[in-house]
Amino acid sequence: MDEAGRGAVLGPLIVAGVGIDVGEEKLLWEKGARDSKTLARRNRGRILRALWAAGLRGRVVVILPRQIDTENLTDLELRAMAELIRRSQPEKVILDPPVGPKAIPRFLEALSQEAGFPRERLEAFPKADKKSPIVAAASILAKVVRDEYMELLRRTFGDIGWGYPGEEKVQKFLEKWVREHQDLPPICRKRWRSVQVFRLPKLQDGV
Repeated sequence: MDEAGRGAVLGPLIVAGVGIDVGEEKLLWEKGARDSKTLARRNRGRILRALWAAGLRGRVVVILPRQIDTENLTDLELRAMAELIRRSQPEKVILDPPVGPKAIPRFLEALSQEAGFPRERLEAFPKADKKSPIVAAASILAKVVRDEYMELLRRTFGDIGWGYPGEEKVQKFLEKWVREHQDLPPICRKRWRSVQVFRLPKLQDGV
């Protein structure tokens, strides 16, 4: 399991879980599985189709901005991962943890309890999407689904980039939206510190 969009300010967080028969994991490297952040966006869909043809299967959980604004992000990811485990009933789970190394044992214990899944069959380690082919495949599925979701948002809101705070298109979109609507857009994570600066025009208008 892995996610895409944790650091975004626009659009959803996608948590993905994929599976393949035991012993077939190395085939995923041959089919192009890599940490999705190292792959060009135009290539991710093609690689995912190749992985699917090799027997990979998967599911995703979509976490919308309004959910992220009301709950702890790590708790949301934990529940999404637990849901994927319950729905898939795997023999073993490998995941890229949403917590630091010292917190991994506690996270896995909580995930085991939430999912009703044996703790000894859960494995997590930092940068798992670079070291494990199955986690790399999950990262690709999460990225592809999030990219498609952002494309749908772009049809409604225009060219808003890919939703990350460092993008100039995202910054310009937020500046324009706040100026015209006196609030952040509904597709935005409003609690994010990186978007609070865009509320300043609203405060200044009231002075």
